[in-house]
Amino acid sequence: MSRSFAILFLLALSLGIYLGTTSAPALVDEADCAHAIAARELRESGDWAVLHINGIRYLEKAPLHYWLVAASYKLLGESDFSTRLPLALATVALVLMVYVFGRRFFGERAGFYAGLVMCTSLGTFVFTRTMIPEAIYALEFTAAFYLFLRAWQGTLAARIGYWGVAALVALATLTRGLVGVIFPVAVIALFLLAIGGWRRWRDLPLLSSALLFLAMALPWHLITARRVPGFWSFYIFNEHILRAIGARYPQDSATVPLALWWALHLAWFFPWSFFLPHALAQFPLPSTWRAAPNGAAGLAEVPAREARLLLFAWAGFILFFFSLTRRMEYYSFGAWPAIALLLGLGLARAEAERHRWLPRLQGALTVTGLLAVVALGALLWVSRHVRAADIASLLEIRPADFYQVAMANLFDLTPQAFAALRAPAIATALSLLAGLGAAWLLRRRGRALSAALAMALGAAGFIFAANGAYRIFEPHLSSRALAEEISKHLRAEDRILLYGDFYNACTVSFYTHRKTWIWNGRYHSLEYGSYFPDAPRIFLTDQDFAAFWEGPQRVFLVVPELHRRQALLRLPADSTYVLAESGGKAAYVNQPIGPGQPTLAALRGHAATRTD
Repeated sequence: MSRSFAILFLLALSLGIYLGTTSAPALVDEADCAHAIAARELRESGDWAVLHINGIRYLEKAPLHYWLVAASYKLLGESDFSTRLPLALATVALVLMVYVFGRRFFGERAGFYAGLVMCTSLGTFVFTRTMIPEAIYALEFTAAFYLFLRAWQGTLAARIGYWGVAALVALATLTRGLVGVIFPVAVIALFLLAIGGWRRWRDLPLLSSALLFLAMALPWHLITARRVPGFWSFYIFNEHILRAIGARYPQDSATVPLALWWALHLAWFFPWSFFLPHALAQFPLPSTWRAAPNGAAGLAEVPAREARLLLFAWAGFILFFFSLTRRMEYYSFGAWPAIALLLGLGLARAEAERHRWLPRLQGALTVTGLLAVVALGALLWVSRHVRAADIASLLEIRPADFYQVAMANLFDLTPQAFAALRAPAIATALSLLAGLGAAWLLRRRGRALSAALAMALGAAGFIFAANGAYRIFEPHLSSRALAEEISKHLRAEDRILLYGDFYNACTVSFYTHRKTWIWNGRYHSLEYGSYFPDAPRIFLTDQDFAAFWEGPQRVFLVVPELHRRQALLRLPADSTYVLAESGGKAAYVNQPIGPGQPTLAALRGHAATRTD
């Protein structure tokens, strides 16, 4: 396999997956869209230091991802595509960087396989659908550790390598906060301790590297601290230390149980997770960590051995850290390039050694795929008589406290919901059958590279099917349809009001290009910033609502499904007109848009008549 083939294949596959899915579905009513709004307000205000969401100071996150999205908006305008473009490009670059790392230290085949793993693992796709910076800082980590190893082993000028590490760690700090510096420093320290490399500390340009890091990372912190009283205590202490122990203010989302968090990595690296035994087998024996090379052959093995040790320190430290602290499903993303590299190396070596367990693991993967196909077939059969309506009507909606982890919405699925998911379910089944079936046959015939390519293409088909399912889920996950309906009637003087947490319907603000008022929603991420003296007075209580609703201005109210019952108990039935419903959410207006528009009172009377 040539280098040009590997690069072109990985480039085409990653561009197809990650750029090819940037335009749809709509942004999601959660951090995804709220972060996009922060980038929009940054661009509109020209304030590149202090983030705002809906006009409220937002001090929880480091700024680099928002800067990139704001730049994308400036170049391309505001859209789903331009929101996701920086993350998509970072993911493509991450795939190629993983390949370059693997090729340099382990050979062409191992690097190519590692790139395939990074590109087509389920978790990489799932957690680049949302505007969170995990893939960006994973790219920065991968490049930093690559430069460190090159400089440490003398294949790159020391100052270029180590200064490059300092610059990348500074960027990671501006991307992900303190973990951007804590993780790389801890991993490198563990690596040096393991190999006894601390004796060479005088060879490291520590002072100049530290100065470069501070010159890049510190200015934003200092500028923001000067402009925002209490920034250091909130951003450093509250958002890093208290968040890690689950004691931040305002109250944070729930932590994923530890056993589940570890087990989910099997899903995040599907289908490649079946080869984890071969990845774990790459752990270098402790007796070799400081062993002097024996002859030319032993000397040639040192770079790869050190690289393997660094990968285990990299993945191990991050996984261990989040085993002790509060965690979400994707918090280990910074370790995923290391795991992908170990999987690529393990698979390549197992093929070269004709390991007896390799065909067995491939067979187990194929059987798992067949079982998944059977399960999908059963769900399609059960739902065969169900009309494929708005998917929200086929889901099981749970109490608001249930939706405290990133993937909680998956548990809303019912067998009947597959009536709306027939096309992506069939596409998933075909991808699993074709990809995993072909890989098993090719592996049996000794065509190792072709088997890996078949797995990657099957996984890519699965990813495109998953994106199709996301698009069908759009009415449930996003309020874009309601925003578009409101936009048809929206006048300059009209107001938009959201019920409950802003995050639960924030796409209304994004797609209408309007800031919104918030009724009974002064909590979660916007609460802290709302108490600054100059914060806009956009939060309404029940006592404020009557005057706001009965006033002369037209008001559009959007109510998420979780809060519809609460809102309906408070709304005046005779002066509330139903505008639209979508995905279980509803839009109301306090003045009729046109003749014959029903009020809540009329609809309730009609429902009562039908019941009688």
